[in-house]
Amino acid sequence: MNKNIVCPKCQAKYESTDFEFCIYCGAKLKDVEAPGGKERPPPQQKHRTRASWGWIPAVLGYTASFILLFIFQNLLSIVGSIVVPSFMIIPVLGSTVLVASPELLVFITLGQFGLIVVPLLYLKLKNIPIKELGFDFENKKEVQKDILIGVLGGSVMMGISMFVSWITIPTLGGLYSSIDIYLSEYYSNINNASFMAMYLYQYMLLVLSMFLVVAPCEEISTRGFLQQGLENSFGRWPGLILAAIVFSALHIILYPQNAAAMGFPSYIGSVAAILAIPSYLALSLTLGFLLQVRKYRIITTITAHAVYMAILVSIYYFLNYWIYLYF
Repeated sequence: MNKNIVCPKCQAKYESTDFEFCIYCGAKLKDVEAPGGKERPPPQQKHRTRASWGWIPAVLGYTASFILLFIFQNLLSIVGSIVVPSFMIIPVLGSTVLVASPELLVFITLGQFGLIVVPLLYLKLKNIPIKELGFDFENKKEVQKDILIGVLGGSVMMGISMFVSWITIPTLGGLYSSIDIYLSEYYSNINNASFMAMYLYQYMLLVLSMFLVVAPCEEISTRGFLQQGLENSFGRWPGLILAAIVFSALHIILYPQNAAAMGFPSYIGSVAAILAIPSYLALSLTLGFLLQVRKYRIITTITAHAVYMAILVSIYYFLNYWIYLYF
């Protein structure tokens, strides 16, 4: 008896498939009898992550997560401007502009918890164990290995970022005038001013924020939820690349608006975004690859992400990088 393959949840039909799970909803596929012919052997899985969902829950959930992030961070910015030291005055093009202080940045960063609400709610409603997001603490030696590889990975990421930034200017920089390049780099420094701690307590707040809030929330939502869902539907490398593109684009999408708000032409923000995208892509691809290498154990990428950000904040602090904003 010939058999067709269907999804018992969304009723999607497959004449043939290499996947054991539905690419739309993640449910386990099953055979149903159809008249005539021979029996078809059960489908063979080409590639599967720890997750049981496909690209539709991943993309919709990730989109909803960033809407929550936007709402939470805007609310926190209003409250934070009242309850914490809020702004620094930075000279820009013969004028001055207010940028968020490290204290305000850390306070607003709490809004990153909005990124994990939807993934955790999805797991709860579907009765899916949190292990599918990549949290696996059963083997202590493996957890230790996750952390060690994460520390090494975060250090390597800093080298990758510096190398990609170094080759970006000679390659893409040729598309723009020297004044455009200078202004885009100046804007980038101003845009990163909130990460430039002047005092030890600001430095400690920023580093703690990277380890306890930013890295866990961004990795759970991007690598644990989005990338795994995309890989389950489109395959290992397409899923990795798509997740990296989305993650990178969301980090630079507001550059033109932010530049205009600081008194720069919005065009300068676009130039800065174009020059920054190779570095973001390289870093995101590295994190996604680390996730795959460690068999989707997300502690590795959380550690690597946090270590990279901590190194960046440390460079700003110990080299007194904020001085360059004023001279």
